[in-house]
Amino acid sequence: AKFIYQNEHSQHNFKSYWAPSPSNSRPHDGVGLLLRHPLHKHVQKIDPWNGRLLKLDLFFHQTKISIISVYIPPYHSIHYKERDAIFAQLNLWLDKARSNNYHVVILGDFNADEISHSHLPQHHLKILRSLSSRYFTDHQSHISSISGPSPTFYYQNGSSRLDYIWSSPGFPAPGLFSYVETCPKLNDHQFTDHRVLITAFDFSSCFATLAKARLKQKSEQRTIFLYKNLNEDIWAKFSIEVNSRLELYLTTHHPSISSLSALSLDKLWHALKRSILGGAIESLPFQHVSNTHHHKYPPELTMLIAINKFLDRLLFKLTTSRPSRPAQVSQMTNSLSTQLILLKSLLKDYTIPIYSTTPLPAFIKFLRSQKALVSAYLSTQFHQHR
Repeated sequence: AKFIYQNEHSQHNFKSYWAPSPSNSRPHDGVGLLLRHPLHKHVQKIDPWNGRLLKLDLFFHQTKISIISVYIPPYHSIHYKERDAIFAQLNLWLDKARSNNYHVVILGDFNADEISHSHLPQHHLKILRSLSSRYFTDHQSHISSISGPSPTFYYQNGSSRLDYIWSSPGFPAPGLFSYVETCPKLNDHQFTDHRVLITAFDFSSCFATLAKARLKQKSEQRTIFLYKNLNEDIWAKFSIEVNSRLELYLTTHHPSISSLSALSLDKLWHALKRSILGGAIESLPFQHVSNTHHHKYPPELTMLIAINKFLDRLLFKLTTSRPSRPAQVSQMTNSLSTQLILLKSLLKDYTIPIYSTTPLPAFIKFLRSQKALVSAYLSTQFHQHR
């Protein structure tokens, strides 16, 4: 594969990265990543590992991202030690990313399916469950339809979902959509029994964030629309403006098409985005702010965010493989009751559960339940304050 893509770089403007197997007995093994312009310009570090993992560290202004490509061998006795080694290395990278404020995307063939592999020992699914316990987002599952995620691997007697794309909590490039696509044939033959899992991320916010020195030097700003306190008349004016711009776009650029629904998805999105932005500039009040401007949340929401971060830090210190300072853990554990009392004052229907700090697995399970509760509530509140 490394040589197949060699001639495509200049034509399609992307760069490939590879982690081949170090073993001569497995020359066909390896994982890779393709980064398209301008993402590949941000790569600062490349970490291959035994032909099974490949990590790229990308630096943006004020944002650091690790992209990890994974291949985990099938569940078989000959692969037990290798799977455990991959899991250990992956956890090492994730702990390091967390402690250094990296956001993470993990993608690849995990050879594990919660449903079709449910008959196998639980050990087989520990990587998936580890990512879930770290509150990573499984994008295909998160965005899939009511029928559930589509399979990505097909064999004679059935199918499984073996391929995944995960992102860490608070990933700066939101996932827009996910879907599974059939691989094109190569020389009229199907060359793989996998299908392609695609997730689209919006990296515009990463590219738009400017360096602090540049902001200070050039006083660069951006425009925000003040849409929260608009009356019905302004919204009606905005709606009329957007509709008229859509009609004008259709007449000007696609005179032979009578309906927007006949446009392809990418052209339709371009038309909508252009019309909405133009309509907003024409009819909505706006304000010029610094590029480092952040929305200010109400005090109650700010306190909830602080509680959420506290639970996250405590869970990290109790579950990470890195050594923690016992005094610091003890101090945080002692202050947990204060945090829960504060949480009760913020959530009307919340009752502080009875808990014990021993045994540790039960305490961790309790903390995760409280973390999940706060995260779910924050999610609904964020939607209201957008």
